Amino acid sequence: MNANPAHPRLRRLAAGLGVALIVLAAASPAAAHGGGDEPGPANFRSEIIEPGVDGLSWRVLDGDGAIELTNTTGADVVVVGYQGEPYLRFAVDGVYRNVNSLATYLNEDRYGDADVPPGVSVDDEPDWEQVASGDAYAWHDHRAHWMSRTDPPQVAADRDREHLISTFTIPLLIDDDTATRAVAASGELRWLPDVAWWPPVLILSSLFVGIVAAVGLTTRPSYERWTPLARVVTGVITAVVAANIVRTFDDLATHPTGSERAVIVLSSLVAFAAIGALCTRGWRGHPGGFAALAGAAMLVMLLFGGKASGDLSAPQLVTTFPDWLRRWTIAASYTVVAPAFLAAALAGRWYSRTRPNAAPATTPSATTSSTAPVSTP
Repeated sequence: MNANPAHPRLRRLAAGLGVALIVLAAASPAAAHGGGDEPGPANFRSEIIEPGVDGLSWRVLDGDGAIELTNTTGADVVVVGYQGEPYLRFAVDGVYRNVNSLATYLNEDRYGDADVPPGVSVDDEPDWEQVASGDAYAWHDHRAHWMSRTDPPQVAADRDREHLISTFTIPLLIDDDTATRAVAASGELRWLPDVAWWPPVLILSSLFVGIVAAVGLTTRPSYERWTPLARVVTGVITAVVAANIVRTFDDLATHPTGSERAVIVLSSLVAFAAIGALCTRGWRGHPGGFAALAGAAMLVMLLFGGKASGDLSAPQLVTTFPDWLRRWTIAASYTVVAPAFLAAALAGRWYSRTRPNAAPATTPSATTSSTAPVSTP
């Protein structure tokens, strides 16, 4: 019997890939910062229409996730809380937050599901704690977003067009040492429909598959190695990984806390190392190498596509780059499996057809029956 020595290697590779998938999926870069009230793709968009007074600059972060105010008026500006109490004070030496304001605690959760410490009362004198040393500060404000976990009625009725959900105001007090004026910033909350997710998926999958198919039709293996086919698949995977390295730096820029950055860096390094090892195993084009390349593509799809699929259709993304760049990177992370699996199928078919047939099983030679000697008279 002619045993194929590639089979044990393929089994070991499959087992190692399974272990890698289990370990990496738990700490994938896509999952490292998903869920909860963390920044993410959004359909809601808040916008400040009227700043209140000249010298106040407003910016909405993450669609409707936070409001940032920059005070260059030269006067103290107080943001009023939900029950008329002072909440934030923008002074010349920094930004202060009132510990006795209910907004200090309610703003910690998107839907206001936060505990207010006993003894906190808006009737008490403000107790200011410094939260920023400059002239800008961002906070979550419940007046500027939709407070329900279910969609607004007009959105539920028609998700294919833009809707004006509500208008809102944020009361302010301007203290310029001569008088205190009450003004208000005003804005709008809108809901934006999803964008089409399929164009980048269709274009990239067609491009990747076309490249691999062209190489598969114009080259043939040499000495049981299909090097040109393996090299082009490795190049496609490497290009997609490079795009995801840029995306990782983008994630670091949009997740400022140290713990979030540590998780993103560590999980990304482990993912890139595993993918790189599989590509190194496969780029020479031997039979088991195409299985390694298919495994590398699977890791790219699961770890860098994964929970980021919502970014393909969300109209607003949390990114420092243009939205289209992040969408196309995620689409490439999904579609990279198509050329890798096509190459594995082509190589597997070729090797199965050209592998020398096993030697036919030997059949025992016909046994001659012994006969008793014939006695002669």
